[in-house]
Amino acid sequence: MVPCRPLSHLLCCCAGLLLQLSALAQVRTDSIYTLPGAEVSARPLSRHTIGVAEVAWDTTELSLQAGYFLPDLLERTGTAYIKSYGGGSIATTSIRGGSAGQTAVTWNGLPLQSPMLGQLDFSLFPLSFTDEAALQLGSGTASWGSGAVGGTVVLNNRPLAEDGMELGLRLLSGSFGLSDQQARLRWRKSGWAVGTRLFHRQASHDFWYELENGEERQQQHAAVEQKGGLQEVYWSPSARHEVRLLAWWQASGREVPPTTVQARSRAFQLDTFLRTALRWEHTASKGLYRVQAAWFRESIDYADPLIALRAYSYFKTLLTEAEGEWQWGRQHVKGGLFSNYTQAVADGYGGARPQEHRMAAFGSVRRSFGPLTAQLSARQGISDGQPMPFVPDLGLEWRWSSALSSRFRLNRSFRLPTLNDRYWAPGGDPALQPEQGWGAELGIDAEHSLGQIALNGQATVYHRRMTDWILWSVEEGQGFWSANNITTVRSRGLELQGGMHAPLLSGGLRLNGSYAYSEAVNLVALQLPALAAGQQLPYTPRHLGHLSATYRRGSLLVRYWHRWAGAVGSSNQGELPGYNLGGLHLQHGFFRWRFLGSAFLRADNIWGASYRVVERRPMPGRAFQIGFNFTYKK
Repeated sequence: MVPCRPLSHLLCCCAGLLLQLSALAQVRTDSIYTLPGAEVSARPLSRHTIGVAEVAWDTTELSLQAGYFLPDLLERTGTAYIKSYGGGSIATTSIRGGSAGQTAVTWNGLPLQSPMLGQLDFSLFPLSFTDEAALQLGSGTASWGSGAVGGTVVLNNRPLAEDGMELGLRLLSGSFGLSDQQARLRWRKSGWAVGTRLFHRQASHDFWYELENGEERQQQHAAVEQKGGLQEVYWSPSARHEVRLLAWWQASGREVPPTTVQARSRAFQLDTFLRTALRWEHTASKGLYRVQAAWFRESIDYADPLIALRAYSYFKTLLTEAEGEWQWGRQHVKGGLFSNYTQAVADGYGGARPQEHRMAAFGSVRRSFGPLTAQLSARQGISDGQPMPFVPDLGLEWRWSSALSSRFRLNRSFRLPTLNDRYWAPGGDPALQPEQGWGAELGIDAEHSLGQIALNGQATVYHRRMTDWILWSVEEGQGFWSANNITTVRSRGLELQGGMHAPLLSGGLRLNGSYAYSEAVNLVALQLPALAAGQQLPYTPRHLGHLSATYRRGSLLVRYWHRWAGAVGSSNQGELPGYNLGGLHLQHGFFRWRFLGSAFLRADNIWGASYRVVERRPMPGRAFQIGFNFTYKK
């Protein structure tokens, strides 16, 4: 596993210090515990696009999930399907019928998709390293570039809001050998702000599961260990200028467990990355100017001693971007330039060391005409000297009243072939065309109050058709798998979201629910992989839903959530049945002097469902976690 003794010792020391502070705080005999108000940032999350359907989480919600990872958050939307290979294993997404490579992720405005794989492993994103998060549904190609087809996950960091210091520690322990420690230190004064965050997590994932014939088996060789750190430095020499430097390092080592048809496994994978970013931002009287540069290095080291396999790959990326936005009367104008230069090395490239250089110009114009707001966005790029598809995006929003509005979007999207698609030997094809298509969506948003009861709802219908869809297949007379532009996919569906907040028993009750119907069908018959014309894509459920009920009273929080996923097709086992999962979160906090603490208990899969998300990859049964969160503010 990944060595991490120094970090463990540091976290233990921090734990001891904070526990001593907690003991001192207990001396006071206050009988009423009042938690301080939560910080909710009002700054914009991203490049806002008129007509986009978005799910956003504030700092209060993120703090409840701080001990977990990005898939835990996205599953609660009811619109994102997480394709998980089991506890601690790889997790990818399918949003609005898109493939894993058609979900984009941005970190402070910078795209994070791997240029080699074209996708990301969401199990590598600790929520404790994020201050703001949102899921933008539908195409975001005009804003974010290649890959933002089904949706975009937007992650941002912010400095401490007010002058002072914040010291925090979070400890978590649970079923299947789970142990998680997190520490953070944030400080702000006289135009400077600094933040340091550390985490360490390990688990054995030795849960028991049931085979198709009823036999029970214990998961073997499935241990995971992760550690990482995020360093933030912010400097504001004046009210109109800000300079920020961010550095995020992480290492994740995991054993690859055997499938349900394997007797054993000894495979192991180590993922490491370093992401650094430098940004300058200037706020003018009627505009905003931003320049940033970033350097990423990421590697994957995979080994399987049973078949004498060792595969190592890495890439280095340099990103630069300059953009500005201006407000003239009722017109809001934005424009910018983006550059991405990548070098990659992989054992599977047959000695080739490919390089890729992408450049793009993007812009948008937004104007209000009474109750109507219209926005036209566009993006044009070149990749290695060849033009990318021109991407327009039209968004309209009509506000019928302060509580009711409707929206419409028409856009084009595309995804460039990955380096693996182009250079893997054998099977890569440098002449592959980008996946591309058009989509439209129509939605309505409503809010209403009945006395002290607040209601909100959102409904969206969408349609998208993508051509030149890239699949790895075996062509006639060919003895190996290769990347080909061989199919067309039509995606259409319905998304419903709603919520209610009402006072209850001297507290507050919040109900949230969502449902997504997604039809993503292949329109061209294929031999291998075997896909009939009109067949739903594998691992794309037609039905997906989520419900949650949260009750708060003072420092007490009780939450129940329920997730439902319909059946999905697989590659070898036909249809995997749908499943229902329930979970419970209990939390109680206290506040003494400047010391804030809470204890929480969480239970996942409380009904003990036996299910698979990916064929031959078992998922854990009932699991429990207990944790403590301590924060000292000055």
